[in-house]
Amino acid sequence: MRAIYRLIKSGFMAAFFVLPIWFVTAAGMPQTDDEIERLKEKAINEGIYKFPIWSALLHSENERANISDPKFLLSHNNFSLASELSLTIEFFYRGAPNNVCRFPARYYWLRQNLKIPELPLDSCPEVYEFRHKAPIDEISIVFASETVSQPASMLGHSFLKLSGKNDRGVEITHAITFYTDINTYNLPKLLFDSLVIGKKGYFALSPYDEMQQRYVDEEQRNLWEYRLALNNFQIELIRLHLLELKHTKLTYFFQKYNCATLLNFVISLTGKPMPDNTWWLTPKDLIKNAQHASLIDSTRIVTPSRWLFRALATQVPLQDQQAIRQQILQGKVDSNFFKSGNEASFIQLELAGAYNQYAYQAKEMSNGIWTRNENVISNIKEHSFAGMQLSSNKKTNPINTPGDRQVSLSIQDDNGEQAIMLTVLPVSHTLLDDNRGYAAESSLQLFSASLKAQLYGGQLSLDRLVFFDMESLMPYDEFTGGKSSRFHIAIEPQKNAQLDNTQAFTTSGALGITNRVVSDVDLFTFLGGGFGYEGQNGYLYTTLEVGTIIREVWGMKSLLSITRTDNQVDQRSNYYTAWFSHSIFINKNNTINLDWKLDANEAARRSLLSFTLKNIF
Repeated sequence: MRAIYRLIKSGFMAAFFVLPIWFVTAAGMPQTDDEIERLKEKAINEGIYKFPIWSALLHSENERANISDPKFLLSHNNFSLASELSLTIEFFYRGAPNNVCRFPARYYWLRQNLKIPELPLDSCPEVYEFRHKAPIDEISIVFASETVSQPASMLGHSFLKLSGKNDRGVEITHAITFYTDINTYNLPKLLFDSLVIGKKGYFALSPYDEMQQRYVDEEQRNLWEYRLALNNFQIELIRLHLLELKHTKLTYFFQKYNCATLLNFVISLTGKPMPDNTWWLTPKDLIKNAQHASLIDSTRIVTPSRWLFRALATQVPLQDQQAIRQQILQGKVDSNFFKSGNEASFIQLELAGAYNQYAYQAKEMSNGIWTRNENVISNIKEHSFAGMQLSSNKKTNPINTPGDRQVSLSIQDDNGEQAIMLTVLPVSHTLLDDNRGYAAESSLQLFSASLKAQLYGGQLSLDRLVFFDMESLMPYDEFTGGKSSRFHIAIEPQKNAQLDNTQAFTTSGALGITNRVVSDVDLFTFLGGGFGYEGQNGYLYTTLEVGTIIREVWGMKSLLSITRTDNQVDQRSNYYTAWFSHSIFINKNNTINLDWKLDANEAARRSLLSFTLKNIF
């Protein structure tokens, strides 16, 4: 994610990022080394270091630290939960009196659970400033929906919303977010840096309105706000812990310490038991963890104008869409067009409001016309549709979507040779999955691996290793546009003139167009190409594909496509591929896939049949 958060908007913003040097005189501190040793011994004997909240305060799991900054982990040279507890007590009572200001959350929690001697926490300047300038009466987890066409956003993003009234009784909101700089088109380097060596992490506070404008208006992504059910102690502990993190050097790892990982530690400070996430923790997993812990009190969705227009347009005839568009662009909304109390007319009115917002953001109209339309639409809504409101589809709520990882087992007949295929996808989903929770049919795969075992002969081989696969079939409409795209990097089988499989490294891409002819049928066309490398042979190839996706009754889905491939492997051949796939979604976690493929050219023909059981979790 680009580091474009506009953070320093006031003196308070500056204060949030500058650690003051400040000294206090503490009362009630242990007077002798013996007293401090007895306090440490008491803490260890009572097993305070074994409490889950202590692990969460240290961002540790299974005695493994996710933060290596010596200013955050006092025992960074030889980390353990117990030694960190002992060193924290020493830091408080053998160090300077203002040491409590560095770890206010640790002190606040130990004060309640260990009854340690009192320190002047309330006199810490940053604690005072944060309490009064960024009040927290409510905390929400916010999920910004995924955009598979952008590497920085392909799994979505999660951050915190802090809401409360300041000293003057004014309701204000802030956002706290953890991210890294992903402003690059060098995807291999990005993946290596963020997965292997880590990237610099940024922990930032900014006005929430700016975050909402960025995601909703500029990037056209849904924001799901999940207000947490917290008591006063939990809110204060989280507030103080955020102050601890702001002065900590954080390293971002895409797969093990990302925005969701950090916030999972934060909400674990509630003391509620969280699921054990042994796999990749994604932003959606974070939301589901909060739901599992019964922390979610209420849900609110902020919908971008383009997404809302597309969702409503499926319920409005094209002729009426065109009439509404003309009224909006001319600034002449006709109240007689929307019949009072009629549900279909209410949908049309909401469509008009969504298009008015979208056209203004797309600079298709002046501010004056936009304002006039807004006023007319608001008056019609107030007088003719009072009490009526839109409801969101429960399937699109991240809480209800399928998991972000899957394992599948296939039985195949590949041109007369039988084999078993095991495929592991650590994150996220494929085009054959139930994608009704996304804005469009899509695929996103990171490090998917397939092992193939011949039934006769027992030969075991790596059939396919997908490093990155992105595919988005965004339906096109004449009002808001929409393009489809693909990008793919893998080691996988490719075919020569005789249609024999040979392993090759390949990177490919394609652009296309998708038309949603009816609500459950998409037609798509892709034109693309790629580069392959096999043995000592490098080559360029092209592809042209046409196909359809049909979302059927009883939880089923079918894909049918025909592809022409030119110049693959030997740079002289071409062949056609007919592919039919049928998916049966037994439930949210289990799917059956039936696949048939036929490759053919003038010289050869090759068929593949497979039956697949897939578990999504």
